[in-house]
Amino acid sequence: MRALLGLALAALCAGCHHSDVGADLSFSRSIGLGYRNAGLFNPGTLFLYDQSTATLTRLSDDIPLQLRPSNASPTTLASTRIDGIALTGSFPNEAVKTEIAVAVGTKVSFVAENAIRDDYESVRTGLTLAYRAGVDAGEDMMGRWYVDEVVRQRGKYYVVVSGIVRADKATLAVGGMAGDNIADVSVSVPGLATPVKVALTHGRSVNCSGKSAPCFFSVSIIKPYIGPQKRLAFRDGLGVDTARLSEALRKL
Repeated sequence: MRALLGLALAALCAGCHHSDVGADLSFSRSIGLGYRNAGLFNPGTLFLYDQSTATLTRLSDDIPLQLRPSNASPTTLASTRIDGIALTGSFPNEAVKTEIAVAVGTKVSFVAENAIRDDYESVRTGLTLAYRAGVDAGEDMMGRWYVDEVVRQRGKYYVVVSGIVRADKATLAVGGMAGDNIADVSVSVPGLATPVKVALTHGRSVNCSGKSAPCFFSVSIIKPYIGPQKRLAFRDGLGVDTARLSEALRKL
């Protein structure tokens, strides 16, 4: 199997010397930092997530959240691996494409300077408060939040931005060298003698700068249900496959 994969990669990369393979890092997920905040989402941003189609619908209400107290001082944070990378180019099969994406995610990292992590709590309480406030104001919250659909259908959830990493600057790093002008990376894949040159097609747009800018975010995934007295209630979504969440974010 490995030999066949190597032959496929060799065929693919015969024309890869001109960076005709690209990697889109917008909304990629980095271990240790979270999703790259290419949309500049704020804490409490609410989405409807359809896992089966990898689509997100942004809902109009922001959820009130409480910042968890922290005495942490700003520091430099770095990711250990990046996934959720979208590759462009021609590939003989999905296995080859996956191998290259994994290699890119292992080779590059994000570095956040003067960074602080803001974690928010009471996500379910915030959802309850926002929903009831809308109902009290005479809004059609059942329709506005697609309640019947999300409650009854498997694979549909609410996604709430519930954590932010703020930094004065966040850049890509390759081999320990970080900078604003990293435009491509060469990766080696098992079974292939020649490295694949991959253009970071959104290399500049993934950089983040500005005093305490919201460079990365984490999310809570929530499943609503009808509780006592037929009131809408919320629980954590368990066992949810988030592998395509980066893809869904890029579709927004």
